[in-house]
Amino acid sequence: MRKKEWFYKAAACIASAALILTALPVISASAATSVKGTSHVTQFGEYDIEVTVGVEDQKISSLLAEGKNYAGNYVSDNQLRLEMAAEVLEEAYLGKSTADAKEISAVDVVSGATYSSKAIRDAILDALDLEPEQEENVLPTEKLKEGTYSVTISYYTDKIKHSLIENETRQATIRVDADGNMTLTTDIISGSEKEPLYIYQFDGYYADNDMTKSLKTDADITTETMSYKDGSETKEINVVSKVSFPLEHGFADTYSSKASIYVPTMKRLTGTYQGITFDQGKFSADCFTKVYWNTLKAQDEAIEDGVYDVPVALMSASNPDKASMAGAAIAPTVRVTVKDGKAQYKLNFHSMDINMAGSTEKGHLEKFWVYEGDNKSSRAEAMPGDSYTEEGVSYPGSFSFERTTAGEKRIYARVSVDAMAGFDQDVLVTFDWANRKTVKDDNPGGNGGNNNNNNNGGNNNANNGNGNSQNPANGNTNTGNQNNSSVKAPAAGKKLKTAAVKNLKKKKGKKNTLTLSWKKVTDANGYEVYQATKAKGKYKKIKTISKAKTTKLTVKKLKAKKTYYFKVRAYKKNGKQKLFGTYSKVLKVKM
Repeated sequence: MRKKEWFYKAAACIASAALILTALPVISASAATSVKGTSHVTQFGEYDIEVTVGVEDQKISSLLAEGKNYAGNYVSDNQLRLEMAAEVLEEAYLGKSTADAKEISAVDVVSGATYSSKAIRDAILDALDLEPEQEENVLPTEKLKEGTYSVTISYYTDKIKHSLIENETRQATIRVDADGNMTLTTDIISGSEKEPLYIYQFDGYYADNDMTKSLKTDADITTETMSYKDGSETKEINVVSKVSFPLEHGFADTYSSKASIYVPTMKRLTGTYQGITFDQGKFSADCFTKVYWNTLKAQDEAIEDGVYDVPVALMSASNPDKASMAGAAIAPTVRVTVKDGKAQYKLNFHSMDINMAGSTEKGHLEKFWVYEGDNKSSRAEAMPGDSYTEEGVSYPGSFSFERTTAGEKRIYARVSVDAMAGFDQDVLVTFDWANRKTVKDDNPGGNGGNNNNNNNGGNNNANNGNGNSQNPANGNTNTGNQNNSSVKAPAAGKKLKTAAVKNLKKKKGKKNTLTLSWKKVTDANGYEVYQATKAKGKYKKIKTISKAKTTKLTVKKLKAKKTYYFKVRAYKKNGKQKLFGTYSKVLKVKM
């Protein structure tokens, strides 16, 4: 199958242009050593990633990821995204088996840095001389019955692999008529942070799914007008937001089509670049829709009016089989009220532990958005409800939203976690309607799951370590215990609005001195500066700054050739109480 072979060959080339390592020496179970691996990234420019993997007791004991040989017009952006990915993943891979490719591949990507995350993974596999897990896509053997089905797809361009659906995979719909003819419908996502390109025309799909034949142009297209930034100007462009086209020639691994794309930041580019012919930033590309047939499911029948507790989980939007990094914060069930076919959801949340750059931070969901339908070009912010408090700060304990159709198994959403300031993350909220329980006596304050709201005068246990996530798709439902106290939130205007100190920087001064600086936090009254001498060591407060306009500190008496770690958090006064924001990213400094 020429197309199938091309797809895997192209995917392998794009995902990992790893250098071939010589055979590694046999390492004893207790020996400590390090190995190096590389991979190559080609999205919007290109660069190499080199990782140094520390190995001890057949586990990853340390990881350092570095970017090299940057090229193209997006060097600074690629450097930033690699830094974003490395900061999280250098901790996430610790303790993973050096002999288990599946365990390493299961580590979730960092939202906003998908390609860098995957390249780090590929470089680790290269360093450990492991082969990536090859997913087998088994095609159906019998004609599908008439009806509507949901299915997971990926949709990528030729030459340089860019997604037309923003993430690596997405839910699509297949409709089958009485004769067994299949039509696939999917949203097309333009102008996203991950893929800053605009699909302004669907040129057609190849007849009989054969790229040697002509394009058919009878696909059903939905368009919309979007705004985008062109330097300091805001301009508009008509884009394709949804497409439906027949899956001709029966079941296949991939289906071929063609689209026209515009990249505003390449508007001055005319000519051939990396095998693509540009005309002032516009180009046409063959596209490949991969259908993951093992995910095919017939859509559910309508849900009757009533109140239900439904098992729920937060999964990765880019890989629905993996739990989201924010998944540990959600209660195991959601309260859903169905009336006249519409569904009102109430999701409950608590704090969670997040490992960030050598230290464990408490993470809290601050905002929750729901995408309208599966169209990620628009979203609505969910309404915060119950609250809980930790260290004097009040956080939303629940979010509510309405959907026009009950019984959806998956809803795309976006979450904002304070400990991951600046890294809002798309998630896939999954619902296990098959295991729903009818609630006969609905409690308006009901939390769905073991959330015990106790008015205990502020003795709040927001996370007792038993908040387990679950994946309804696999039939696993872990009931987590969660004790949330009902507490009074700070008076209006008294809560610290900005989640974290940003842009923590360093400037070395005279001998053994260092000046730290950071961006001013809106509505803060001051800052606290912390220092440690080990990445996972204990941080000591070295300074309390009581003036909000003071955003720098000179640290003295540091030792030469010694490594230090710094972090800063802002605070706001609420009477005698201090309300703290989240710590900045840890800044590593070697004197």
